[in-house]
Amino acid sequence: MTTHLALILLAGLALMGTFLLPGLLRNRLLSLPIIYVSFGFLVFNLPLELPLMNPEDKQLDRQFMEYFTELIVIISLAGTGLKMRRSPGWKSWASGAYLLGIAMPITIAAIAVIAWGWIGLAPASAILLGAVMAPTDPVLAANVQVGPPKDDGADDEVRFGLTLEAGLNDGLAFPFVYLAIALVTATDITSSLTTWAWWDFGYRIVVGTLVGYVMGKALLKLFSYFRNHMAARYDTEVEAGFFILASVLLTYACAEVVEGYGFLAVFVAAATSVQQKESDVKAQQASYEAIDQVEQAALGFFLIAFGGIIATGGLSDLTWQGTLLGIVIILVIRPLSGLIAFIPSKLNPVEKVAISYFGIRGVGSLYYLAYAHNSDNFPEIDTVWSIVNFTILVSIFLHGLSVKPVLNWVDRKMGRV
Repeated sequence: MTTHLALILLAGLALMGTFLLPGLLRNRLLSLPIIYVSFGFLVFNLPLELPLMNPEDKQLDRQFMEYFTELIVIISLAGTGLKMRRSPGWKSWASGAYLLGIAMPITIAAIAVIAWGWIGLAPASAILLGAVMAPTDPVLAANVQVGPPKDDGADDEVRFGLTLEAGLNDGLAFPFVYLAIALVTATDITSSLTTWAWWDFGYRIVVGTLVGYVMGKALLKLFSYFRNHMAARYDTEVEAGFFILASVLLTYACAEVVEGYGFLAVFVAAATSVQQKESDVKAQQASYEAIDQVEQAALGFFLIAFGGIIATGGLSDLTWQGTLLGIVIILVIRPLSGLIAFIPSKLNPVEKVAISYFGIRGVGSLYYLAYAHNSDNFPEIDTVWSIVNFTILVSIFLHGLSVKPVLNWVDRKMGRV
């Protein structure tokens, strides 16, 4: 079998799995990511001439990973934003604010300190590891989020808080990735930190938010005008799916052109559009379904490739210290940082425990790592790759197997079932 036929076959299997598996796995412990990664691991262990992907050492593979994961995260963030039915406000969005404002900085700092002081990574590489491992992934965390726009089901604090966190922290973690990049070649630490504070942590966040807000309102008005006037006048059917996909890409590109955070802009634009009076649930649902189909198709292919990376050397530089750190990130650092963050909150203890436990790591972490590695030469970068790959693998299996039992437990404790 030639390489291109093998790739076509794998892509076809990924798409067929996206069609068949969600229904078959309903109310079962296994999740799609577990099956895809396991399948990829098994296939790439067979004596077939499949193309090996090695982002640690090959620039082309790393560039492909950066661009492909970037696209998946962009699409996922738009879908996440369309789920944000609650109006913004401290009371309604407090659970996400605690996670973003307190838990995420604690997580970054704790990982960086341990990676530097115990594993021996250089400071810039240790901060990079903390930055890429801090965000809760918007792609793989879909099972613990609120439902799509038409879903009138659970919108509890656990699901909503994790949805908001996943939507915003991929944009807010980027400043710390840039901090690591700045420190790699810094000759004047004070000057580098000052520039980072006002530019990467200030300007880019503000501009990303503003671009998202403006684009969200403007594009929704354009869609509403076309639907209400142009479509009827010219007897044209409005394709909400095409419009939302175009809007997502335009929003991301516009934010990046003015050097704001595109991820943040996409989420803000989608969340803003949902809150406008011109918006309606039917159009939101059509948009969400179009986004979800693209995301699931791309994600299936990527997870098979990730299983292949694990099978062909993705953990080759993993030491026992790195293994332990990956487990500690999932089972200790994230849960503890979440519980600390919710000390001032009035949430029920059951909700605090659940929301702190679900620090799912995934596609976003690989994007940030590929982006940083493509931007500069980090010391001990192969070790960082192995720790990240291992931590994501643990998260896929641990959280994938436990998400339904834990959420069912929360619903029972909170009297929702």
